[in-house]
Amino acid sequence: MTSTPATGDTPNDVPTPGPVRKMPSPIYRKIRRKAPILVVLFCMGLLVFAAFASPFKKPPAAIDLRLPLIGADSNPAAGYVVIHNAGGSDTLLGASTPAAATVTIQQRRPSPTDPAGVLVAVGSLKVAGFEDLRLQPGSDQLLLEGLVKPLTVGEKIQLTLRFERAGNITVEADVQSYLEIADRMLPSRLKLPSKP
Repeated sequence: MTSTPATGDTPNDVPTPGPVRKMPSPIYRKIRRKAPILVVLFCMGLLVFAAFASPFKKPPAAIDLRLPLIGADSNPAAGYVVIHNAGGSDTLLGASTPAAATVTIQQRRPSPTDPAGVLVAVGSLKVAGFEDLRLQPGSDQLLLEGLVKPLTVGEKIQLTLRFERAGNITVEADVQSYLEIADRMLPSRLKLPSKP
């Protein structure tokens, strides 16, 4: 005798329906689709905020004055030096010496009438970080005016350079002829040929 399923019973071959899945809302789908972009923008915003809230500090300047030389037998006289900077950027604000009334910073600038450019008095010179600034013949220089007495070859005079960050640095500069200065400071391709 076969039994018929009671009312409400499901036959074995008919699948039972599973739990009903709710479709996500359109807003959720949009957020999920744009999530990677939003995460990147959020991280960038945090970096920008951190930079403004606590800006990165420049490393301190580490200035070393090398090869300080002053031209002899002229008034005014030119001063030259290699400013070696092993740290962050700085600015040369001025210079002084007991041997002269004033020391002016001069910068060589392009000129339409002179291909070598012209020297112009400036109030300061930028000293880039981790680089050398060369005050040398044919380039920027210091101009010593109102000399206390004529400068002679072999003499040594005190020269103080004033920097914005590094402060005052004093060195002893050698007084030399301009030919000797060019020989010491310029690369061989820029030196004048020696006479036989």
